[in-house]
Amino acid sequence: MRQMSVMQSMSSRLDFIRKLGLCPSILNLYVERYSFKFLLNDIFSGIKMFLCLSPVAFALAFCCGSSPVQGLISCAIASVVSVILGGSKYQIASISLPICVLTFEISLKYQYKGLFYTALFVSLILLLFGVLKISSVLKHISYAFISALSVYVIMSIIVTQLQYILGINTIQSSRSLLENFGLFTENLENVTKNGLMTLGIFVVPIVLLKSFSRGFFPFFLYLVLGCASVYVFSAGILPEIFEIKTIGQEMVTSQSALDNIFTISGGIPSQIFLANSINYAFVIALIIACEACFCTNVSTSITGDNRLQTNVELISSGVSNLLSVACGGLFVSPNINFSVKNIKSKAKTFIPLIVIAILCFGLIRYNDVVMRFLPIYCLSAILLVYGCSQIFSKKIVQYFNPKSQESYIFWITLILALYFGFMPATVVGFAISCVFFAERMVKIKDANVHTTRNHDSDAVEFMTNKNGFANSMNIPQKLLDQIEVIQVSNILFLNIAKIVEEALSAQGKFPNILIIYFNNVPYFDENAFESLKELVKSAKAKKATVMISGTNGRLLDILQQKASTEKYTDAFGYIVPDFKVAIQQTISRLSKVTSA
Repeated sequence: MRQMSVMQSMSSRLDFIRKLGLCPSILNLYVERYSFKFLLNDIFSGIKMFLCLSPVAFALAFCCGSSPVQGLISCAIASVVSVILGGSKYQIASISLPICVLTFEISLKYQYKGLFYTALFVSLILLLFGVLKISSVLKHISYAFISALSVYVIMSIIVTQLQYILGINTIQSSRSLLENFGLFTENLENVTKNGLMTLGIFVVPIVLLKSFSRGFFPFFLYLVLGCASVYVFSAGILPEIFEIKTIGQEMVTSQSALDNIFTISGGIPSQIFLANSINYAFVIALIIACEACFCTNVSTSITGDNRLQTNVELISSGVSNLLSVACGGLFVSPNINFSVKNIKSKAKTFIPLIVIAILCFGLIRYNDVVMRFLPIYCLSAILLVYGCSQIFSKKIVQYFNPKSQESYIFWITLILALYFGFMPATVVGFAISCVFFAERMVKIKDANVHTTRNHDSDAVEFMTNKNGFANSMNIPQKLLDQIEVIQVSNILFLNIAKIVEEALSAQGKFPNILIIYFNNVPYFDENAFESLKELVKSAKAKKATVMISGTNGRLLDILQQKASTEKYTDAFGYIVPDFKVAIQQTISRLSKVTSA
């Protein structure tokens, strides 16, 4: 009886914490009654994530002007904090790509003391965001401005690291991207055969490894081969072609946490120093908060776990950043790529994070040996290839649509970053995103659902005259009568499928083929996925077919990933992003049925 009363008491306290909206995911284990059934998957996922994460952490820490071991410290601390305080058991945190430029700038101007005080303010801002539940707004802000900042940083990395490998002595990471690019083009004539040979020796192998293997695992294999080569040359087994500089020769490892505390304890910082730290902290916290919100949304959309809490993730990110920098690491943020890979590895619990932390701390223990054989050119090559792969993953093509608000946000932010710097671009890009968000919230009350069956003029015009292709195909009217096109627009995160279902119920019956065209719909909530699945199920029962069109970018990725986890591949309908192709497939399908 006493045991039952204790359990009931714990359950009631847990429910109370959940109602506050600040319940760490680790407490959900009490409800889930963790089973060891998924232990092997979890351990395998943790090892896989470590092999993907460690080389990228090395390279990005090097990009920040720090010792690569500081990247491992950051990932280890973030993993431990995420286990205890995180709002998602799937989230993998790493060094944040968009803020590499700011980290380098702070280190260059203010050394470790600047990093620590900035991290302190970042932590306070993120904690405030979490407690005030700012994520309810942030998670719907356009991610395009973060993508633009990432592209700017990647372009900077490519230009500076390419100069370094080619041996052009004009590298100034503190200068703007345009200045560095100008210096690079002016000095191309100074490239020697030795520089070209270095480029081939260090970049070509990783490009080949990356082309034959998906993901970031090739980076780890490449680092191992690089360290092995240095060992072979240093042992005198093979003659040295040229001097290979290693991290151990060029950099000292980070201080211990105790040394760092002593470093900042001397003297009270000036008001100007603190003001600059707050400015940096606000921009960094803004970027980390948006990344955390978006990453949690993606995890929720893929897994269907409605208990993932973005506000808790913000608090976790705040604590992670303070402890990371205090222990000699760098700024960290939930990483979408690694989090999605963790989910794809069928991770179910926090074990992958614990495995990552253990392996990171193990490698930190032997960092002196690793750094002694780690070639600097290898890290530059990883940065180059990682940057290029990230450029492709950002799907920049989607931002060439002149009718999309996302495109305006992306290009305005990127151009501002090129001409005025990183911080002004972040503030202006975020402000523009907020303006567009407010505009969408006003439009949301007048969400448009146009249907052809109701002879809606907008929908009929859209279907028959979009690009003039439908009329040019000479589609018979009897086939057009069997198609229903529902054009959904001006909806941000509402339960889209419910609106579509209501539009269909008003007509009384399903058409033979239903095409749902999402126009400028950037996000699905979990209820929308469930309703869409029910809609497709109802259509199948009435021998009708549902096709989804108009999706692009991250929404398309999420929808396809969500569909791949279902028992039936068409659980959410047939996903055909291009509307013209959808119509063509529809007519082909109907023609076959008619001829039969």
